[in-house]
Amino acid sequence: MAYDAFMWLDGGEPTAEGETLDATYKDKKAFEIYSFSFGASNPTTIGSASGGAGAGKVSISSFNIMKKTDSASAAMFTNCAKGKHFDAAHVVLRKAGGVAIEYLKYNFEEVFVESIQWSGSSGGDDTPTESVSFAFGKMAIEYEPQLAKGEEGTKKTATWDIRTNMPS
Repeated sequence: MAYDAFMWLDGGEPTAEGETLDATYKDKKAFEIYSFSFGASNPTTIGSASGGAGAGKVSISSFNIMKKTDSASAAMFTNCAKGKHFDAAHVVLRKAGGVAIEYLKYNFEEVFVESIQWSGSSGGDDTPTESVSFAFGKMAIEYEPQLAKGEEGTKKTATWDIRTNMPS
């Protein structure tokens, strides 16, 4: 399934202002992202001579994106270099074509740029890209399925506060 992905950041010194021309996200000063990744793991020990399974503390990885270099890049670098955080980051995935349904959203609070890496090659039409990794204090995930007739289904949500290791 093809999708469009947008991200925008609130706060920061300086603020990050993306360049999307998409009518829905232009006013939010969003930028388009090519790819993203992040996840969670909870190492578990199953079975031993003294008892059953035991779970450890969840480990949530950084939120990583790849995007083209744009007007938000300098602000992300500056906040990284200064150790300053953004108040929030928002990521929206929208089905491409037909009815543009926002079906997956990630929201993060107290967001730090952990790293920013640029890459590019000359001789082509490609714009330089950057890989950015974000650490965060809280997160929320919202998934909204699309039903067979195209209408939106029941939202599924999850939240987590990394600082307290509890749902937020």
